[in-house]
Amino acid sequence: PSRELALRDAANYQAYVNFLKRHRARVVNMSWGGNVTSIENDLEQCGMGKTPEERKALAREYFDIGKVAMQRAFASAPEILFVTAAGNSNSDASFVEDIPAGIALPNLLTVGAVDLAGDEAPFTSYGPTVKVHANGYQVESYLPGGMRVALSGTSMASPQVANLAAKLLAVNPKLKPGDLIRIIVSTAERSADGRRNLVHPKKALAAAQAGANPARAGKKRR
Repeated sequence: PSRELALRDAANYQAYVNFLKRHRARVVNMSWGGNVTSIENDLEQCGMGKTPEERKALAREYFDIGKVAMQRAFASAPEILFVTAAGNSNSDASFVEDIPAGIALPNLLTVGAVDLAGDEAPFTSYGPTVKVHANGYQVESYLPGGMRVALSGTSMASPQVANLAAKLLAVNPKLKPGDLIRIIVSTAERSADGRRNLVHPKKALAAAQAGANPARAGKKRR
């Protein structure tokens, strides 16, 4: 870890988003993750910093460079919905400052994971920015070369929500990122304790279709 590397990563965040804007992407899955503690641990493993206090200060400096750049990059593309994995540390993503999971933006949706029973997975991170959940347990995934393997994690859950957002756009292309988030979150099924909000694709699609055809939806209600 170094300031130079942090600045290079910061520039890359904007370059990635600029690429997506040029190609008119509308939904992007962001299975990224990092926090200030992970940088501090990297500094310690690399023998950098004379004291824990010095490593803590360096980690904070490098982390803040990346967080500000990432937040600015996402905000520069208000027409794109970014869907990100909550993280797998069973902790509050906002409290531990996971990025991008702990960032609050109108075009960013953070996704937690549930198990096959639909219960909150024991590994999933949580917190105020985690708005919905999807299956993230033993999800059939592809490895380079085409091999299939069952993997678990919020990185398996967030692509399912990105897929749902794309389907909503297919039936109603006029939806903006804020609309997509509102529909996905409002149609999800919240658990009694309020911690889990499981996506409900059928209800979400119905809501998107109703918005695309308000006259037909009105006739159906009557």
